[in-house]
Amino acid sequence: MYQITREHFPDDYLKRLRLRLPWFLALDGYDAFPRFEIVNRPARRHSTAYGPFFSRDLAQRYEQEVLGLFQIRRCSETLSPAPDHPGCIYGEMNQCLRPCQCAVSKDEYANEVRRLDEFLATNGKITAAAMASARERASSEMDFEQAAQLHKRFEKVSAAAASRDAVIAPLDSFNGLALTRGVAEQECRLWPMLAGYWQKPVILHFSTMEPGARSLDQELRERLAAALSGEAEHSGNRVEQMAVFARWYYSSWRDGQWFPFLKLADLNYRKLVREISGVLTNARKTGVV
Repeated sequence: MYQITREHFPDDYLKRLRLRLPWFLALDGYDAFPRFEIVNRPARRHSTAYGPFFSRDLAQRYEQEVLGLFQIRRCSETLSPAPDHPGCIYGEMNQCLRPCQCAVSKDEYANEVRRLDEFLATNGKITAAAMASARERASSEMDFEQAAQLHKRFEKVSAAAASRDAVIAPLDSFNGLALTRGVAEQECRLWPMLAGYWQKPVILHFSTMEPGARSLDQELRERLAAALSGEAEHSGNRVEQMAVFARWYYSSWRDGQWFPFLKLADLNYRKLVREISGVLTNARKTGVV
């Protein structure tokens, strides 16, 4: 529907579809002192963009949780660092490294940004594991004051991680596979997405498969490997394609499952086979096949 409407109504297809662009959290890579931004159209200057968030409010909530863990600036001005810069309340509260007042060098600030980037890449899993280990070590050494401080820090990291939906990922490596029921009898469709771009669907016709010829797991591996072996399609508007994904994924009427992967080899084929069997079983019960 998106493709057809865009082709025939190029001036107002988004309005006709009521397609809202999703929200992303992005780091401004062109700025000497990068900051977080909430955007619905990531630009080239954004070195990293994470999404899609269901709403701006959820993106802001995650942003605030994460910024509470790092001393990244929150101001939106173009900085001209000077010792006599008035600064802001976050600097006074030690929640910012105060690059505006030359309190840190570019390299020191960049190191904090790197820590933030590492946190975002795993949604704090590595950070939380390191803190839990340090907390247990402090407790075993009877340093209960240090253990209590680490526990508070661990709780803040856990709260930040919990405020982010599991589907959120870097836009440049947003890879996955949507499974939906097909339109024909005993048919399923697999909709691959690579780097935020939809690829051509893979259609599985179970009525034409020879019983006992080979396992469904093997069939899926071969079909997907063949479909994604060539150069990935990077055509069209990526943000709008992510909007199509977000409308489907976050909808209450979603009629399929999403299987994320970093590389195709990481795809959970066992779960995919189980879900395909469930789709066909439910279709038979409802009289579709």
